[in-house]
Amino acid sequence: MEILTVLGGGSAYTPGLLQSLIRRAGQLPLREVRLYDTDPARLDVVARLCAGMARGAGAPFVVRPAATLPDAVRGAALVLNSTRPGGLAARRIDETLPLEFDIPGQETVGPGGFFYALRSVPEALRVAEAMAALAPGAVLLNYTNPSNIVTQALADQGRVRVIGMCDQSDEDLAALAQAMGQSGHPGGRCIGLNHATWYSELSVDDAPLGPWPDTLAAPAGFDDEHQLRFAYSLAMAREQADGLWPNSYLPYYLYPRAFVAQARVAGPRSDAVAAAMPRYYAHFAEQAALPEPRLKLYRGAAGFGDMAVEVIAALASDKPRALVLNLPNRGASGAFADDTVIETHVRLSRHGAETMPAPALPPSFAALAGALERYQRLAARAAAGTSPAL
Repeated sequence: MEILTVLGGGSAYTPGLLQSLIRRAGQLPLREVRLYDTDPARLDVVARLCAGMARGAGAPFVVRPAATLPDAVRGAALVLNSTRPGGLAARRIDETLPLEFDIPGQETVGPGGFFYALRSVPEALRVAEAMAALAPGAVLLNYTNPSNIVTQALADQGRVRVIGMCDQSDEDLAALAQAMGQSGHPGGRCIGLNHATWYSELSVDDAPLGPWPDTLAAPAGFDDEHQLRFAYSLAMAREQADGLWPNSYLPYYLYPRAFVAQARVAGPRSDAVAAAMPRYYAHFAEQAALPEPRLKLYRGAAGFGDMAVEVIAALASDKPRALVLNLPNRGASGAFADDTVIETHVRLSRHGAETMPAPALPPSFAALAGALERYQRLAARAAAGTSPAL
């Protein structure tokens, strides 16, 4: 593994990813990180910043921008797809149009997620086609949402090796541990579809986590939407056997009216993100002009970069690591078809990726899981344009 290509490399997330790559550089056999983006102005700023960060830290790799998709993927060992087709303007439609029909507006769940898939899947397949021609044998790491549908479409096509990534499980378990006053490393098992999973055998630093106290509130600092998600997650958990906890996106399906009401008060998340962008890029430009940039502001939590680096490090190692990823089931769970992309623990190393035996789904979730699986498969086919009937 020598060349990592980041698609969506002009994103405000990219400097945080580079920070994680620099921090773990000793475990990553990289000599070059290529950044590609369809916004040349943002790509220029971010590439100069990231190149300066790598140079200033004495990293063993260089950072370079690529002018075209073929130039970006040619000869790469890994391609990280972190794009947002349609940008924030399209995201705003994803978030607001469903509200007109009293349905939650969300970029991965419901109609908004389907809108996003119709933009993301064709672009991901175009990337896979370029990789098959110019980087045969490379692995496509998909971070683009909706991750389950995009990864399903890529797996169905079979042109490249693909691994779907999402750090939501880490965020959910960290939030639960924090709410319970635990500061260690959370762990557990996971089964379901992306943004529709259940966690079991929960722990912090290998000590069991639970049962849930009579009063449990979301961690301090959560906004209204995340507080609502946490409260309804707790309500769902109380209806299950001790120790089960839902993905924080599942409440959108069970309590849609509450999220519609909350969204109408709060306004589109995309508006807040768009308003913050000038500040991010002004900081990037300021730091890019310095001999040793000091990154103080970037979009996203550390989880985005840290998870990508965990996957990259595992793919370079002989020793398998157990990570929560999105891959075809391949017998891990009897609840889903063998070729359905599920989210569960995977043994990952340079020798390949293998889904691990998964825990059982809660019986009360079986019907919703089946409906979401059918939707995922059909949406992937529809967005890929491979079915005349769709």
